[in-house]
Amino acid sequence: MTGPRDTDTAMENPARPELQIHRITAVTPHADGQRILVQADAVVKDERTQLEIAVTTDLAPSMALALLATTALARARRDELEPALEALAAAVVRSSSEERVRIHLLFDKGIVLPLELDGAAAKALSDGLAEYLNNAPKRRYAARKVTATR
Repeated sequence: MTGPRDTDTAMENPARPELQIHRITAVTPHADGQRILVQADAVVKDERTQLEIAVTTDLAPSMALALLATTALARARRDELEPALEALAAAVVRSSSEERVRIHLLFDKGIVLPLELDGAAAKALSDGLAEYLNNAPKRRYAARKVTATR
């Protein structure tokens, strides 16, 4: 049985992960429509290998958002800003119904995150963006990380 000190030490000095994914090589839907297959180059116990990971379709959006949020948090710690996902582009595209607005956010390496909003949420977003963009002098910015020069 481990005591509080053992747990604290493990948290301070985490063991090196035995699996590290270095690159996603393909993402394809499975023929049954119930899962998405992710193929990746990885290192398992210090040996390079190719992996195929199956993710159920109902978990895929949550997994994608969790990974994006974690990436944003890591960048925020590096830059001393609040966590934010940095999209390269955004577009309004055809949605699933007349009552909804579909937005695609484009991220690095061509990753697209589709979002759907109901009409009221889309209108609030549009109004908020218009107000922010039209009031440039009143914008509030996060403090920037100060680096020492030598």
